[in-house]
Amino acid sequence: MANFDGKYSEHRLKKNKQCRHCKQTGKVYYLGSSVEHGNPFTPAADTEVDHYYACENCGNEWTEYA
Repeated sequence: MANFDGKYSEHRLKKNKQCRHCKQTGKVYYLGSSVEHGNPFTPAADTEVDHYYACENCGNEWTEYA
């Protein structure tokens, strides 16, 4: 389940997620999510959400848009 309180509102290990930079698996943390537009609790097609991740191995941080 996503936490929509913004970046750094969570720090949860995502064991199956791979770092985009160093390609390590098992060292990526989910940092939270932000809602850019819409309501994430309804199945509307126009909802935009940013999910934040960080790699413990190389320090890379990135955002995935949904």
